[in-house]
Parts: sequence; C-alpha cells; structure tokens
Amino acid sequence: MSSSPEIQVDENLVKKIASLARLDLSKEETELFVSQFRDILDYVSVLNEVNTEDIPPAYLSSANQSVTREDEIEASVPTDEFISNAPQSKDGYVVIPRVHIEQ
Repeated sequence: MSSSPEIQVDENLVKKIASLARLDLSKEETELFVSQFRDILDYVSVLNEVNTEDIPPAYLSSANQSVTREDEIEASVPTDEFISNAPQSKDGYVVIPRVHIEQ
C-alpha cells in the first residue's frame, strides 16, 4: 500500500477552500469546519488500512450492463395525420402559445 502525505487541516486550509467555494465564513464557522474536516479525514483514513493488493479495480459501481439494440429506421406518423391531432396548426406547422419570459 502506498502512503499518502498527511493533510494538515487548519484555519488557512479552511479559508482557502471557502474562498474557492466563494463562501464568506465567520471566525466561528471557520473553527467549526476545521474540526469537522479533521473528523471526516480521520474517518476516511480507515480506508488506508484496508488491504487492496489483489483486488481488481471496480470500474462500475453496479453489475448491471447497458443493453443496446440496433437502430432501425421506422416509418414516422404522416405529417397530415400528425397535424390533424394538433389543437391548432398553420401551413403544415403546429401552432403553440407564445412563450415570453420577463427579464
């Protein structure tokens, strides 16, 4: 197993992360995040103790595989039939209510 460098969690790291996330943290929030980040890293560090030497990488999180099919060209609904089902049409096109968004 490879050993990764220890991450030093302090107020400077939390402030840098907060800056990248465009967060303005108070002094109390910064101290809280220092404590929480340390707890999270301690919890995740347990994974470093797991022996994964003979375990193949898991490329998929699920054993399900995608089922593919060949593309087949099929006849479409005739335009006249489609237009006849539209509530309103004009010159072979379906007319829809105007969508206007105020800005």
